[in-house]
Amino acid sequence: MSLDTSTLLALKNAWNGTIAASDRLRELSPAIQALGDQTPVGEVDFETYHAASMAQAIAAQALRGLVEELQRKATPPEGS
Repeated sequence: MSLDTSTLLALKNAWNGTIAASDRLRELSPAIQALGDQTPVGEVDFETYHAASMAQAIAAQALRGLVEELQRKATPPEGS
């Protein structure tokens, strides 16, 4: 596998991971929207919401870091 192929595969995997994590947030959206104003806070599934939001945040940050790294590698240094 060439370096370019590996790079593109890494980008695709990071992208797909971020989309999957975002889809999980979307799946949980109806439960969030259904919370009534009088819902006791102790009945809210914060553990699930925390896990889903952390997964999305980590995936997005990893994707961002990869894209920034690839941009640096793809941009020739000034004066070259």
